[in-house]
Amino acid sequence: MKKVMKYAIASAIALVAVGAIAWAVLQPPAIECMALEENILENTFNEMGEVIPLSEYDIYTKIGGKLQSVETTEGLPVMKGDLLFVFDDSDLKNDEEAVLAEIAVADSQIKEQISAIETQKRSLESDAASLRVQAEQARMEEKRLAEDIESAKTLHELGGISTKDLNSIQSAYELAVKNRELLSTQLEYLAIQISVINTQINDLREGQSPDGDEEVQRRQLLAQKSLLETKLSLLRENQSEIEVYAAQDGVIRDLSVKQGHVIPPGTKLCSIYQPGQYRVECYILVENSEGVNIGDDVEVTLQLRDLDRVFNGKVASLGHGAVDKVSKVGLSEKRIKVEITVNEEGWESVGPYWPVEIRFVTAQNKNCLIVPKTALFEDGDDNWKVWVIRDGKSVAVAVERGIQTPSQTEIKGDIQPGEIIIKNTKVGNILEGNRIRAVI
Repeated sequence: MKKVMKYAIASAIALVAVGAIAWAVLQPPAIECMALEENILENTFNEMGEVIPLSEYDIYTKIGGKLQSVETTEGLPVMKGDLLFVFDDSDLKNDEEAVLAEIAVADSQIKEQISAIETQKRSLESDAASLRVQAEQARMEEKRLAEDIESAKTLHELGGISTKDLNSIQSAYELAVKNRELLSTQLEYLAIQISVINTQINDLREGQSPDGDEEVQRRQLLAQKSLLETKLSLLRENQSEIEVYAAQDGVIRDLSVKQGHVIPPGTKLCSIYQPGQYRVECYILVENSEGVNIGDDVEVTLQLRDLDRVFNGKVASLGHGAVDKVSKVGLSEKRIKVEITVNEEGWESVGPYWPVEIRFVTAQNKNCLIVPKTALFEDGDDNWKVWVIRDGKSVAVAVERGIQTPSQTEIKGDIQPGEIIIKNTKVGNILEGNRIRAVI
């Protein structure tokens, strides 16, 4: 009897186990699902940038030399016209004295040339005066002989003088004409020589180079003086630059020089920025630039040591072309410059070149159905679908994709909020009409 009871109990237990196994086998598979809800979907990306002063002026030295004194410090507020730096001008003064001495020598040589030319001019003018006397005498002699010829012709007709005497008087007259013409030509030549000398004197006094191969030495001397005068002008201009003043009101930044430093020309001494007036600057990847437009709202996060502060900003400008930038890992990237304005209370208290993180929203849709990308699959006709659980069974519903993020996408189609979909279509071998036990 006891054995019968034992067998009965064992059989009952076996039946229960078999029934449990059968129930488990016949039970629909449990698959992770989700209920569709309307929500906001944004396509975003973040970039690091920095705070840039709206007005910043770099101060450079036009001259080189030793810094005699530095009258400012990093972070010091200054006013336009404040003295910032003073250079040692002893070398400039020595150079000026040397150039002045050379100019004096050149002036002395030019004066000597002018003196020699003026002596030559006086000699020519004396010769010209003598020639004018001789020319006047020749003119009077020519006139007298012309009158004699008329009288001789009358006497010759009356038989008073012979033909030989008449010819002799005519020959004397012709010789007097030639002599007068020669003297006139000599006077004209002397006048030309005097005019040339006057031009040479004026050119030397005015520092111009006369023409002619014979004036090579004179031209070289004038060119040397001109060069020295240019050098002197530059030295005096440099002397006016030994004191450097603030070009605008602001705060000193990036001061990298000290008293006693010897600095080459063109060196940046410091910058002056105006506090309280800032913009944000960053560089975004070219592939992220689609959807970023001037006027877009962005979120600017100032990363402080104890607390991050978030400000609302707007895209103010976009670069016209990509520039090469090197990433933190040393890769060359094509990026576009973006400038952002922030007009919120508290923004004026930030500092220049503080790091910030900028959140860009390239696309946004409110009240849309959002699913993980793993919920979608493609059929053989390149259509996107999701598995919807309707009446406990899987139904493939065709959808269109909208805004997408790296992990989510918006879907549109014959589907409503509240419906249950399978989150990951790669879990299990799901077929149309399968009974599904949704686990939400």
